[in-house]
Amino acid sequence: MAEEQGDRRVRRTKAMLRAALTELLKTKPVNEISVTELTRLADVNRGTFYSHYKDIFDMVEQLENEMFQEFSDLLHAYPADALRQGLRPILRDVFEFLRRYGDVSTALLDRERDTRFLEKLKSMVAERVSLEWGRLYRFDNPREQAFCMAFLVGGVVGLIQSWLEGDRKETPEELAALSEAMIVRGIEGLNQPR
Repeated sequence: MAEEQGDRRVRRTKAMLRAALTELLKTKPVNEISVTELTRLADVNRGTFYSHYKDIFDMVEQLENEMFQEFSDLLHAYPADALRQGLRPILRDVFEFLRRYGDVSTALLDRERDTRFLEKLKSMVAERVSLEWGRLYRFDNPREQAFCMAFLVGGVVGLIQSWLEGDRKETPEELAALSEAMIVRGIEGLNQPR
């Protein structure tokens, strides 16, 4: 019971620190954020911060690693056989994941600050799309396949960025339907019932 309470306190403390970091990342790059500023905003003792992280960069790295591991698990839950049934379930789960991490994702995807997060996201999507979708669709020309995959990944990541940077009124289901229509039928498919 005491261990469970301790875990709950750790999760709550990390959530408070993550919320404060997210707020600070909206106004400045990570290299301008101090531990003092972060812990003051989170209302957490500096010593508590250092019991979890070495510094701000370590915190950001751990946060990114947690998010990417969860994102990777999500992508791997849909092998080619599942995708043959339709893309909407995986797309819905991707947008649901991003909604859950919305503010953090938005701050980390900020193009003017640091592109590592965006490049890692693109890389993960591209790797999975190339592997699984290569099993779904036959390409006779490898260059054509590479162009199609680049177009697809760029489009999906661009849609993600646009949604996160906007007001996020659309639900994950609505975005999944829109994405699926564009991927499967192209822009002409948007004029057909979804």
